Amino acid sequence: MHLTMLVHVSLYLLLTVSFSTQACTLKMGYRTNERLPLIASAPDSSGLYTHFYQVIAEKLGCQLEIIRGPKKRILKQLQDGEIDFYPGFNFNEYREVYTYYIENGFPGGEIGISRQEFSTITSLEQLEGSTILQSLGSPDFVRELENIRIYAVPEMTIPKAISLLRKKRGDFYIYNRASLLYYLKIHNAQDIKVHMECCGGVEPLYLGFSRNSNHYQEVPNPNYNPNKEKGPNNATVQLRKGSKAYELQKVLIKMKASGETDSIYNQYY
Repeated sequence: MHLTMLVHVSLYLLLTVSFSTQACTLKMGYRTNERLPLIASAPDSSGLYTHFYQVIAEKLGCQLEIIRGPKKRILKQLQDGEIDFYPGFNFNEYREVYTYYIENGFPGGEIGISRQEFSTITSLEQLEGSTILQSLGSPDFVRELENIRIYAVPEMTIPKAISLLRKKRGDFYIYNRASLLYYLKIHNAQDIKVHMECCGGVEPLYLGFSRNSNHYQEVPNPNYNPNKEKGPNNATVQLRKGSKAYELQKVLIKMKASGETDSIYNQYY
C-alpha cells in the first residue's frame, strides 16, 4: 500500500515538473535574414543567439522557442506580447513604450578600420581632413567634425568598404564592433588596420523584453530621473521581483560575472 502510494506520488511529482518545464516557454523573435555569427538565415537559427539564450532558458527551467519572420511582423508580435524578447535591440523612445531593455553582457559599440599605413585613431577629432566611408542613411558619427569628406553609397557593406579602402577612395570606415571583427577574422584581412578605441569604446548591448509578455511584470522605478534623457539605465519602470523577466536578468548578471557569457561569446568571435 505504502509502495503504491509512493509510486503515485513520484509519478505526480514527475508529471508536475515536466508540465512546469513545458509550460515555461520563452519565445525569441528575429528577422529571417542572417547575421553571422549571431544567427543563420531562416529556417536555420543556429549561431550565438540560439546557443546563448538556450543556456539561459535551461537555467530558468524553460524551453526556448525561436520565431522567425519579416522584421515588421516580428516587432508587431513583440509589441503584442506574442514574442517575449528580441535578442539584440537598440533603444529608442518609441520602442521603450512596449519594450524593457535588459543588458545581455555582450560587448557593443563601434570601431573603425583603415589601411595599415593610416595613423592610429583614438578619438574622432583625429579624423579631420580624412574621407569617411558611410552607408546612406546610417548614423553619421563624424557630423560634429569640420573638414571631413563623406563617401556614401546606398549599401556600404563591409566587403564594399574594404574594397574602397584598398582603392584609396576612402580613409576610414566605422561600423559595429562585433560584425567587423568577425568579418576580419573569417577573411584574414591583414592589410586592414583596426582602430579599437576610435569611437567611444565598448558599449553595453541589450535584449528587448516585451512589456506585454506573460513573463513580464513591472513596478515604478524609484531611481528614474525625469531631468535626464530616457534610456536603458534611466527608465520609468523596473522589473518586478519574482517575474520570469526579472529572473532572466539575474541569470544574465551572474553569467557575466562568472565569465560564462564571455566564454560563449568567444566561441564565435
